[in-house]
Amino acid sequence: MNRPFETETSTRGVVAVLILLLAAVALVLAAAGSLMRIWNLGETFAQRDDARQPPPGLEAAPQRALQAYVAEKQRLIQSYAPVEGDTHLAQIPVDEAMRALAAPSGRPAAQRAAYLMGLTEDEP
Repeated sequence: MNRPFETETSTRGVVAVLILLLAAVALVLAAAGSLMRIWNLGETFAQRDDARQPPPGLEAAPQRALQAYVAEKQRLIQSYAPVEGDTHLAQIPVDEAMRALAAPSGRPAAQRAAYLMGLTEDEP
Protein backbone atom coordinates (compact mmCIF):
# COMPACT_ATOMS: atom_id res chain seq x y z
CA MET A 1 0.00 0.00 0.00
CA ASN A 2 1.34 3.42 -1.00
CA ARG A 3 1.18 5.94 1.79
CA PRO A 4 1.94 9.61 1.12
CA PHE A 5 4.76 11.23 2.98
CA GLU A 6 3.83 13.22 6.03
CA THR A 7 5.05 16.52 4.51
CA GLU A 8 3.08 16.19 1.24
CA THR A 9 0.06 18.41 0.67
CA SER A 10 -3.23 16.87 -0.27
CA THR A 11 -4.28 17.60 -3.86
CA ARG A 12 -7.90 17.70 -2.79
CA GLY A 13 -7.12 20.47 -0.30
CA VAL A 14 -5.35 22.59 -2.95
CA VAL A 15 -8.22 22.16 -5.39
CA ALA A 16 -10.73 23.13 -2.70
CA VAL A 17 -8.78 26.30 -1.87
CA LEU A 18 -8.57 27.24 -5.57
CA ILE A 19 -12.30 26.74 -6.00
CA LEU A 20 -13.02 28.94 -2.96
CA LEU A 21 -10.63 31.60 -4.29
CA LEU A 22 -12.32 31.63 -7.72
CA ALA A 23 -15.74 31.82 -6.06
CA ALA A 24 -14.58 34.83 -3.98
CA VAL A 25 -13.25 36.61 -7.08
CA ALA A 26 -16.51 35.96 -8.93
CA LEU A 27 -18.49 37.31 -5.97
CA VAL A 28 -16.40 40.50 -5.83
CA LEU A 29 -16.81 41.06 -9.59
CA ALA A 30 -20.56 40.53 -9.36
CA ALA A 31 -20.80 43.01 -6.47
CA ALA A 32 -18.76 45.61 -8.38
CA GLY A 33 -20.96 45.17 -11.46
CA SER A 34 -24.11 45.55 -9.37
CA LEU A 35 -22.81 48.73 -7.76
CA MET A 36 -21.89 50.16 -11.15
CA ARG A 37 -25.44 49.48 -12.38
CA ILE A 38 -26.96 50.99 -9.23
CA TRP A 39 -24.82 54.12 -9.47
CA ASN A 40 -25.20 54.32 -13.28
CA LEU A 41 -21.44 54.39 -13.74
CA GLY A 42 -21.50 52.17 -16.80
CA GLU A 43 -23.85 54.56 -18.59
CA THR A 44 -21.76 57.55 -17.55
CA PHE A 45 -18.61 56.08 -19.07
CA ALA A 46 -20.47 55.18 -22.27
CA GLN A 47 -22.00 58.66 -22.47
CA ARG A 48 -18.61 60.28 -22.03
CA ASP A 49 -17.21 58.30 -24.94
CA ASP A 50 -20.25 59.07 -27.14
CA ALA A 51 -20.54 62.71 -26.12
CA ARG A 52 -17.02 63.74 -27.01
CA GLN A 53 -17.17 66.84 -29.10
CA PRO A 54 -14.65 67.83 -31.69
CA PRO A 55 -12.20 70.49 -30.52
CA PRO A 56 -13.17 74.08 -31.34
CA GLY A 57 -11.86 75.46 -34.57
CA LEU A 58 -9.13 78.05 -34.58
CA GLU A 59 -10.10 81.62 -35.36
CA ALA A 60 -8.35 83.23 -38.29
CA ALA A 61 -8.20 86.64 -36.56
CA PRO A 62 -8.90 86.41 -32.79
CA GLN A 63 -7.73 89.98 -32.08
CA ARG A 64 -11.25 91.45 -31.92
CA ALA A 65 -12.48 88.74 -29.54
CA LEU A 66 -9.39 89.21 -27.36
CA GLN A 67 -9.81 93.00 -27.29
CA ALA A 68 -13.48 92.62 -26.32
CA TYR A 69 -12.56 90.13 -23.58
CA VAL A 70 -9.83 92.38 -22.15
CA ALA A 71 -12.11 95.45 -22.33
CA GLU A 72 -14.87 93.59 -20.43
CA LYS A 73 -12.42 92.48 -17.72
CA GLN A 74 -11.06 96.04 -17.37
CA ARG A 75 -14.60 97.37 -17.11
CA LEU A 76 -15.38 94.85 -14.35
CA ILE A 77 -12.32 95.65 -12.24
CA GLN A 78 -12.83 99.43 -12.59
CA SER A 79 -16.55 99.62 -11.88
CA TYR A 80 -18.97 99.87 -8.99
CA ALA A 81 -21.79 97.33 -8.73
CA PRO A 82 -23.97 95.69 -6.07
CA VAL A 83 -22.95 92.20 -4.98
CA GLU A 84 -25.57 89.53 -5.59
CA GLY A 85 -27.85 88.65 -2.69
CA ASP A 86 -28.97 90.52 0.41
CA THR A 87 -25.48 91.13 1.74
CA HIS A 88 -25.58 94.95 1.43
CA LEU A 89 -22.13 94.82 -0.14
CA ALA A 90 -20.86 96.57 -3.23
CA GLN A 91 -18.15 95.85 -5.75
CA ILE A 92 -15.59 98.64 -5.91
CA PRO A 93 -12.64 99.20 -8.25
CA VAL A 94 -9.57 97.14 -7.43
CA ASP A 95 -7.29 100.17 -7.02
CA GLU A 96 -9.65 101.71 -4.48
CA ALA A 97 -9.97 98.42 -2.57
CA MET A 98 -6.18 98.08 -2.42
CA ARG A 99 -5.84 101.64 -1.09
CA ALA A 100 -8.48 100.92 1.59
CA LEU A 101 -6.69 97.76 2.67
CA ALA A 102 -3.28 99.44 2.76
CA ALA A 103 -4.41 102.57 4.64
CA PRO A 104 -3.13 102.61 8.23
CA SER A 105 -5.61 102.11 11.06
CA GLY A 106 -5.49 101.15 14.71
CA ARG A 107 -7.20 97.79 14.11
CA PRO A 108 -5.51 94.39 13.91
CA ALA A 109 -5.27 93.02 10.38
CA ALA A 110 -7.93 90.30 10.84
CA GLN A 111 -10.42 92.75 12.39
CA ARG A 112 -9.79 95.31 9.64
CA ALA A 113 -10.24 92.72 6.88
CA ALA A 114 -13.51 91.55 8.47
CA TYR A 115 -14.80 95.13 8.53
CA LEU A 116 -13.82 95.80 4.93
CA MET A 117 -15.48 92.54 3.84
CA GLY A 118 -18.71 93.64 5.55
CA LEU A 119 -18.58 90.94 8.22
CA THR A 120 -18.77 93.43 11.11
CA GLU A 121 -20.84 96.57 11.61
CA ASP A 122 -18.19 98.59 13.53
CA GLU A 123 -17.14 101.95 12.19
CA PRO A 124 -13.44 102.38 11.33
